[in-house]
Amino acid sequence: MWTHEFLENQECEYEYEIRYELYEQVVFPVLLSGYQKRDPWSVLWLARTANNFYKAKHLHKQIDFKTDYGLLKECYLLAPNKNEVHKDLLSVQIRSLQNCIHEYPTGILYGAVNGATIDECQEIISEVEFARKLDIEKNQEKFLNEVQSKVLEYIVRLRAYKHQGVQ
Repeated sequence: MWTHEFLENQECEYEYEIRYELYEQVVFPVLLSGYQKRDPWSVLWLARTANNFYKAKHLHKQIDFKTDYGLLKECYLLAPNKNEVHKDLLSVQIRSLQNCIHEYPTGILYGAVNGATIDECQEIISEVEFARKLDIEKNQEKFLNEVQSKVLEYIVRLRAYKHQGVQ
């Protein structure tokens, strides 16, 4: 109960950091217990406090090294109609997509530094389509169109390079 009130009453943005001892000894155990019971609120707040367990490998291990994005997708499956989950998930997706295209026109990134393969570009396109479903108010439509256009153009280039290599 205390953890719930503490987290809900914080004036915090996504990725809120909590003093280490408080997080490790009080907050994380409560969130972990809820996570193990597949409680959407606990999964959401694990994602929101991911920076705390990213810094503590022994905590991160207890949730199988899932990322904030993985936790949010899990929460989405548990509570698909929860607007705050949509908002947080869309925010993480937009950041990820910004990273994918930030080296454009040189390339499209997949992961931290690797150029995307054709299959990975298809995964990025799928993520764009999923983001469109979450973006009910269409606030990200222009950006999502831009990402899709750049990724599709990059696929054309990859296919051309592949074709040139075969000849």
